[in-house]
Amino acid sequence: MKDNLLTLLETVILLQMTLENLEVLQGTHYNKQRLKQQIKSLIKEITPLAERDYNIVFNNGEEETQAIILEYEKLISYISLQQLPQKVVLSQMIEAWNKDKKTIEATTHRIIKKA
Repeated sequence: MKDNLLTLLETVILLQMTLENLEVLQGTHYNKQRLKQQIKSLIKEITPLAERDYNIVFNNGEEETQAIILEYEKLISYISLQQLPQKVVLSQMIEAWNKDKKTIEATTHRIIKKA
């Protein structure tokens, strides 16, 4: 069940990122509006399933689940605004985090405190 949930959440993230990328797509030979409508429809279909499964897996209430979904949406928005080179660096940062979580988290907190 937990693997399914993570796959659903990842799918929602990818769909949101696709939607954001369509916003910056240039050219009149693309039917952006139709594509965006179809993606929004998929998101509306999948999001309730992810929220329900999140509640089941983590035994959270609706407010906690909504807060997590909002965090995912913030992440999606942030990543989608980045150019490809920055996305590569973010990917490398995640790889570094997977290899040494404690060091990356400590560094992150230190940097955020400076700002």
